[in-house]
Amino acid sequence: MKDKICIATFSENAVEVIARYGLGIELNDICISEALDADQEENTIRAMRKEISDSQAKNVIMHGPFTEIIPASIDHRAVELGLTRLNEAYRMCEKLGVNRMVVHSGYQPLLYFKEWHHEKSLYFWKKFLEDKSEDFTIYIENVFEDEPYMMKQLLEELDDPRARICLDVGHANVCTLPEYDIFDWLSVLGPYIGHFHLHNNDGMADSHGPVHQGAMDMKKVLQEIARHCGQDVTMTIESRQCAESAAWLCQYFRA
Repeated sequence: MKDKICIATFSENAVEVIARYGLGIELNDICISEALDADQEENTIRAMRKEISDSQAKNVIMHGPFTEIIPASIDHRAVELGLTRLNEAYRMCEKLGVNRMVVHSGYQPLLYFKEWHHEKSLYFWKKFLEDKSEDFTIYIENVFEDEPYMMKQLLEELDDPRARICLDVGHANVCTLPEYDIFDWLSVLGPYIGHFHLHNNDGMADSHGPVHQGAMDMKKVLQEIARHCGQDVTMTIESRQCAESAAWLCQYFRA
């Protein structure tokens, strides 16, 4: 199972913990899009190569930029900016030999109706994927979504094997409407999920706490992942301090 578990590099001592447990790495260096600027590109690539080398990670996934990338933007220039940044990220993936990238859905619930977000997102992701290689996969991550059906509809209508879902269980635990829970997200989206972000919280604030400490019963979450999702599903620890989470997950999968 170790080849399916990664640690996000924003976590404290991530590189050291990855090397200790023999896990994979999720690179967070370009989450803030200015790291893709031409005058930063060389330094950014050098830093990521060092993280991969120092951690000895064999499984590598990129977290794409998410700053000001909003598919539902009314101004077409804002949409073009989002596509430009994601295309820059794709080219960086190519240079590093990485063929998997997590991308935020960009849903802004206080600004855009769900119907508008859906219509614009379909255009946005189809446009982004139209020239991408067949072996490249994006994992569209929930952030502020309050129920799972809007993402299900998006994946159904995209109908592209290069687009799957990254279910962030911590985000879902905070943002979901009272009539749903994390297990509804798993049962509804299971076949579309290719990757997970794992962290825990109290259901009120997105604290990115240890996977085994919080309102979610992470053992039950993992059991439901095995029940509803494919054998190829992977996961990233996104706890701010990752050592305890890595130890707990490795012990869970040994048990």
